[in-house]
Amino acid sequence: MNDKQRTAFGEVPRTRAEARATQTPNRWIPSPAARLWLFRAIAAAGPLVVFYGLATAEEVALWLGLGATILGTPAASLAAANVPR
Repeated sequence: MNDKQRTAFGEVPRTRAEARATQTPNRWIPSPAARLWLFRAIAAAGPLVVFYGLATAEEVALWLGLGATILGTPAASLAAANVPR
């Protein structure tokens, strides 16, 4: 067993260098894993919103673009590739 602390979103960095390596410009949701989870949840809700007639496909695409910009994740696959493990 390693000596790092675990949280719901991964390991807590022990040194300043480790902390700097995981820092992001997004101050609202600083955890990369949390941003990835949130973006995936928003993307998964899109088809349901269209199905129930609450928005059109074009509107959902615009909202997903806005969400990706705010969360700093242009696409879920790109975010998944860059989440520190």
